[in-house]
Amino acid sequence: MAHVVTCEDLLTRVQQLAPVIREHAARGEQERHLMDPVVEALQDAGFYRLLVPRTLGGLQVDPLTLYAMVEAIARVDGSTGWCLFINGCAPISAAFLRDDAAEAIYGHGARTIMAGSVFPYGRAVPQAGGYRVSGRWAYASGCWHSTWFLAFCQCYADGATAPQTTPTGAPVVLVVHVPRAQIQILDTWDVSGLAATGSHDVVIEEVFVPDAFVWPLVSQVPRGTHFGDALYRFPFAGFFSWPMAAVALGIAQGALDEITRVAMHKTPRQVTGTLREQPLFQMQLAQAVALVRSARAWLHDVITTVWAQTVRGEAVAVAERAALLLATTNATRSAAAAVELAYTAGEGSANYRRSPLQRQMRDIHAVTQHVSTAPKQYVASGRMLLGLPPDHPTVLL
Repeated sequence: MAHVVTCEDLLTRVQQLAPVIREHAARGEQERHLMDPVVEALQDAGFYRLLVPRTLGGLQVDPLTLYAMVEAIARVDGSTGWCLFINGCAPISAAFLRDDAAEAIYGHGARTIMAGSVFPYGRAVPQAGGYRVSGRWAYASGCWHSTWFLAFCQCYADGATAPQTTPTGAPVVLVVHVPRAQIQILDTWDVSGLAATGSHDVVIEEVFVPDAFVWPLVSQVPRGTHFGDALYRFPFAGFFSWPMAAVALGIAQGALDEITRVAMHKTPRQVTGTLREQPLFQMQLAQAVALVRSARAWLHDVITTVWAQTVRGEAVAVAERAALLLATTNATRSAAAAVELAYTAGEGSANYRRSPLQRQMRDIHAVTQHVSTAPKQYVASGRMLLGLPPDHPTVLL
């Protein structure tokens, strides 16, 4: 069993990793996936096992420690932070697998890196002992360096053209887990922001997946014996939303670090004195800092509240789930506004490839384009705050 690590211990590891991440960031953008030295450094530091149970050799950190790690890495490089969010949170899915499957994926010293994708749904056809799975999934962040892949599928009877449905009429959705050797990666990730995440399309063609490596996307799915800790009762959907805001706030903090450094020596044209001495910049910096710190504070407060409820064994109400979604969306949008202020203050020099600000500008707006932080999430949050049912059942997982 792995020993208990503190947030401070892990933040020290981030500082040790930072030079490696910076060294390979530009090459990662060119190649459109994380470089092997970065992947290995994250692996050796245990960051792909943040949510893996200690009984399987993982670190099993609490949600705020997870948040701190994702933000700290994204502060160094957005793409690395994003991959840590995806690959670091994906192990939470193993909580709903049979013990033998969870042990096969994460036990016995395995150096597992789990990638995954939700949409569009694949096709899973029941067979004796499992399912025959096919499909093509987009936005499979971190798939390039993964060792396993999870995907969401709709369940079809053999030969059927429409998916099976639940008693409420909703499609039956399954989450399947397959080894890296059983997927095909299509080179589709040609983008401006978060380029090094390698979020290519993934194809699975007629692969048999045993029952043990599949779970149904419904409420009240039983957890395996390795996943009895409160961590694995924290809202499942939350692990794929608020860590995204941690990435955004990390990118924003990195941009504030950079523009503050630049301001010490940059002399803008047509003025006297350094950028640091200009009242307009002083206002821009103050506005950006306020955006980041206030958004972070509210997000921390909501995560802390939901975690305390979870530890006490209480059900997390819809209102708290709405607050988690709303704080996530707000943090991401606030972070983007802060980066825009920093980039604008950097003037023409911020547009050069040599400036971290141009990458941070591109990366933050890749985060804002994700469906989980899109403006429509304000609508989704508002519905729940008004006592209406959520627009997607996964919010209740």
